Amino acid sequence: SNLRKGVLNTRPPPFRYAPPAFSAPVARRMPLCCGRSVQQDVSEPSASRRTGGRVSPVGSQKELTSDTLTSTTLDSSTLDDGEDNLSVRHTQLHVRARSEHPRYPRRVQVLDAHVPWSSSIEGYRPTDFVAKSVLENDCTVKEGGWADPAEPDREAIARRGSYEHEKRRLPVRFDELGRPLNPVGRTGMCNRGGLGKWGPNHAADPIVTRRCPDKPGTPLEVVVIKRRDTGEWAIPGGMVDAGELVSMTLRREFEEEAGNVPESERERFEDLAGRLFTEANGHEVYRGYVDDPRNTDNAWMETVAMHFHCSPELGRMLALHAGDDAADVQWLEVGTPEYKKLYASHKMMIDMIDLDHCRA
Repeated sequence: SNLRKGVLNTRPPPFRYAPPAFSAPVARRMPLCCGRSVQQDVSEPSASRRTGGRVSPVGSQKELTSDTLTSTTLDSSTLDDGEDNLSVRHTQLHVRARSEHPRYPRRVQVLDAHVPWSSSIEGYRPTDFVAKSVLENDCTVKEGGWADPAEPDREAIARRGSYEHEKRRLPVRFDELGRPLNPVGRTGMCNRGGLGKWGPNHAADPIVTRRCPDKPGTPLEVVVIKRRDTGEWAIPGGMVDAGELVSMTLRREFEEEAGNVPESERERFEDLAGRLFTEANGHEVYRGYVDDPRNTDNAWMETVAMHFHCSPELGRMLALHAGDDAADVQWLEVGTPEYKKLYASHKMMIDMIDLDHCRA
């Protein structure tokens, strides 16, 4: 089995969201070209903007090179002590972030060799796209809006922090338009796409498992929901609201996406969820960049993935019903062909769980 013990238990306490700080600016530049605009499918065409072929990084004493992104192993100086090799391999090259999304226009094709920002590409013109829903939810215009303003704010991005940049001990970098650069590299699309935040968009993903009592050998199963946007099976996670504890997001998203039970069953379901989502039962298995098809050159997904294992009694009793954000929900056996096709980086995160946590 490719399941293995997670090694990120040395991370800060998982139930407290504390964005990392960035180092002070240092003058250094790297090549970049950006972008042709396309007609948005939901709004007006976004403005076509060029960077003049340069990138302005902020605050680093180590260059972002192809060695730190695409080599077989990364230099140990870029990693926190105890960093798991599996998560390192995961962020060498993104694949899903260069793939098509049903609600996005077509991306410019980016070859593996051209993903790192350190590789020079003549005439790189990524598709410039931002969804209408993002523009309509500008928090400086709409009360309760969940999206950043149209122009990126470096101070706001720094306050938000980045799990991935902190993990690599690298600063966030910006192009000449002040837009943050994806830490893994080019995606073939610039601007924010369907993501509300410039730079990292923080999520929380609850990995809920049980040993199936009705199958020979009691194989490990995980709760997955079918996404409405792509039709793929995925962990039932969601965005961390401003000022919200990760633990609150984990339980909220699980109940919203997998707990659409009749009112007569609501009290019982909430009691079971309360027994499942306890600090003692939660184990952090991953924190960092997510290879997500919504990512762009200037906005990307990052997550904290927490593992919660059901006791035999709880696993039998926990009924699953799809919520409004999910088309369907099920217990999925780990290792099956369907499991290997999970959305974004979700299989990678589940593969990192500690099997000692799943013996019951």
